[in-house]
Amino acid sequence: MCYDKEYQLQQQLKRATHGGMTPSAIQELIKEIQRLSGQPINSSIDEVELPGYYHVNGFSHPPMIVYPSLSPQRAAVAEWGFVPNWVKKKQQAYDPNSPYNNLLNAQAQTMFDKPAFRKAARYGRCLVQIDAYYESHHYKGKTYPFRIFKKDGSPMLIAAICRKARWVDEETGEEIVKNVLATLTCTANEQLAKIHNNPSMLQRGNGHRMLVILDEEQAHEYLKAYPSPPGQAGDSQMEKKFEEDIKKLCTSYPSDLLTFHSVRNLRDRKNLPYLGNVPEIREAYTWPDLDYSRVS
Repeated sequence: MCYDKEYQLQQQLKRATHGGMTPSAIQELIKEIQRLSGQPINSSIDEVELPGYYHVNGFSHPPMIVYPSLSPQRAAVAEWGFVPNWVKKKQQAYDPNSPYNNLLNAQAQTMFDKPAFRKAARYGRCLVQIDAYYESHHYKGKTYPFRIFKKDGSPMLIAAICRKARWVDEETGEEIVKNVLATLTCTANEQLAKIHNNPSMLQRGNGHRMLVILDEEQAHEYLKAYPSPPGQAGDSQMEKKFEEDIKKLCTSYPSDLLTFHSVRNLRDRKNLPYLGNVPEIREAYTWPDLDYSRVS
């Protein structure tokens, strides 16, 4: 769930530029994006063309520009896919069979309790800007993807958590250092619950989920500093209240502010190839065998 997103790094960079970052800081941001995406390093703001994702799957671990709570006015770059602090080898982080390759999202209601996410929830809360995301509707043993986006066409501000991860590439012996992130999910609103009806999630007791979408005021509140500094004991009651206030922000976004339509397949299907990361992947597509009354 929530494993497929749409965003343009060039637009994310524009937000960072308008946020008051210095040209040298923007250049470092560009270099890190290029490093994580495997592009040649070219830090010229005027000449660089950053990757655009009309559709990207989280398991490809693409880079995103984030706004962290410790320095919300200074954007950073993080790779989508959270890696806990006890993971020390590259294979653990990226092996498709490793449970740590699956940490693309975290549940907002439990992020302060889970050992993997607790510290990042306190000190690594951040925001990412996306244009839309994709969810699949399950019907008669098949899945049908839908594109979810804001009615007014403005970008979505998604709550996330991130941390600086370090591990070793077993083949080269090189130490790898990079920021990693997980986007947050919450209980789905009524409309998203109809679309995202994955039966396996319901069986696991997770219920219907959606991404945590914040407005600008909520985003400001979400990025507030934790009441006690890292490594120092704080007032437990104050910390508990702070955590509860943050979780209250992470509630379902109103249905009437979102819209959606079904799109073509986001993976190769028999007799229907995947179009790839192209603008056309976002276009509305009507599935002849789907009962649309289920999502209306």
